[in-house]
Amino acid sequence: MRNPIRPLLLLSALSLAAACNSAASTSTPAAPAGSVAVATASAAEASGGSTQTSDRAGVTIVVTWTAAAAGAAFDVKMDNHMIDLASVDLSASTLTNARGERLSAPTWDGGASGHHREDKLTFATSTAAFFSGAAWIQLELPAAGDTAPRDFKWNLAK
Repeated sequence: MRNPIRPLLLLSALSLAAACNSAASTSTPAAPAGSVAVATASAAEASGGSTQTSDRAGVTIVVTWTAAAAGAAFDVKMDNHMIDLASVDLSASTLTNARGERLSAPTWDGGASGHHREDKLTFATSTAAFFSGAAWIQLELPAAGDTAPRDFKWNLAK
């Protein structure tokens, strides 16, 4: 006897596979755990911003550095369809430069919860000296969806 539910299950599975395939084709390949995304900021990028993506543990984080001229300000978007991101506290983020100087306690609102959060992450301290002569900066965000922090590094062109 033929099962009337089977065609519906098959159709649902195919729809889900197509949706996942379409999402996967637009995302950046995942970096291995513990790796650091690196972008080199040319003179144009240093004044206009540079975007990096980390896709790990089902959570995609897109960070755009809005440029040294604007200070230590980053546009951060977190997106996933598996967990509530309420526990991710980006105010615990740090920014380090090549000299080992570190900025901490940035401001971050980003909404209270949900699967999609975005806002500006801003380190309020005076940053002119922090960027001056630094070969690179690295933004470390707390773990999101796994236990390892997410690191984003920008090489600064001289």
